Amino acid sequence: MFAARSKLDRGLDAFEQRAWKRARKLLAEALQEEERVLGCYHLGLLYWRGLGGPADKRAAADCFARAANDGHPGAETAYGIALRSGVGVAKNDALARQHFRSAAGAGDAEAMVQLATMSEPEDARHWLTRASETGYAPAMLHLSDFWINRDPVEALAWLYASVALSGDEAARKRASALAKEMTAREIAEAQKLGRGYVKDIQDRARGSR
Repeated sequence: MFAARSKLDRGLDAFEQRAWKRARKLLAEALQEEERVLGCYHLGLLYWRGLGGPADKRAAADCFARAANDGHPGAETAYGIALRSGVGVAKNDALARQHFRSAAGAGDAEAMVQLATMSEPEDARHWLTRASETGYAPAMLHLSDFWINRDPVEALAWLYASVALSGDEAARKRASALAKEMTAREIAEAQKLGRGYVKDIQDRARGSR
């Protein structure tokens, strides 16, 4: 006979199916029985976003903190955002940065973006480039903003890459507006660079499988 599936497993399944109310109930019950990193993190997301019930930022931050202390990158990023904003927990930029660095080291692209927005220009460029190289569309928008007054061709190239990889509408609109201010030669150069970035990102993704 097959063993009964745990409340955690059933709660995570419900989360994936977007059955938010059921997920919230099962994950909360699972957490009372045994604290597990995935359960804490996903329950935190439900509390934070107000899915399956009222939003509870304090409970969300507590869940994120517990999962972050066990090294879950997504939870570290989420807890860092709470700490940085002072929502659900006392504001603490130094601790937020610590969690972002840990999550970024584990490859979390949003943590890299958060670090970039707290950093001096050269460090910001480093983190935004790393995040963009994972194919993370929000990072590409930020990286384009970084380059816009420094190297418009580079800025446009990252917008083109974002559109090609994600179809991001914000990137498409920005690319269209920026291209109107550039020469045909600059646009062609940006398109070539963008295609190169897309290929590198896709090759990197295939290599990590």
